[in-house]
Amino acid sequence: MNRTFLIFLMIGTAMMITVIGQHEEASQLDTMPWEVDRLENGSLRVFGITLGKTSIQEANQLFARFGENQFQVKTGNNDKPEFELYTLYDELAFGGLIASLKLNYQIDQKDLELIYQSLTTDQRASGANTFSIDKDTQIKYLSSPVSSVTYIPSIDYDPQTIRQNFGQPTAEKQVDDELQIWSYAKMGLQIYIYKTQADQFIYTPLK
Repeated sequence: MNRTFLIFLMIGTAMMITVIGQHEEASQLDTMPWEVDRLENGSLRVFGITLGKTSIQEANQLFARFGENQFQVKTGNNDKPEFELYTLYDELAFGGLIASLKLNYQIDQKDLELIYQSLTTDQRASGANTFSIDKDTQIKYLSSPVSSVTYIPSIDYDPQTIRQNFGQPTAEKQVDDELQIWSYAKMGLQIYIYKTQADQFIYTPLK
């Protein structure tokens, strides 16, 4: 990233902080989780976000607030760590229902590994799997596109309500006593229906 671009990005971010500071409470959003648009180029748009195009900075402007940025380390195949950078918006209102939105950053594995290497020895040895990221890292990746969106409603939808609004799922999978996964292929959506925790509606680009 060259110096001139970084300066302009910092100025733009400062201006956005001023605007967002004047809108402490998010306004009612007029889009619902079953309103998924498939664009002419095949991209998906949900909650005003076009996957693979809308940037994190544009999402901050859309919701008139900054999300909470988190870096997560998970154990993948062969015990190899997998990394995830995302921003979380709490208490957004969709049609009168309060929900959270989690937006994953679309950045490559090399950059994720660099963020991991920037963690202190104490952080890595703490046993935690989720970490805050510093301001410089946040600014560096503000222009990154959103790779996926996770919608987490404060009140679970019952199966009948899901079918009424989303239609019949492409597939239903009973993972265990705790979790079912319903898939909607044309929406790029998988709904994780839990018994004892909040459900998650995960939107990813069509393959």
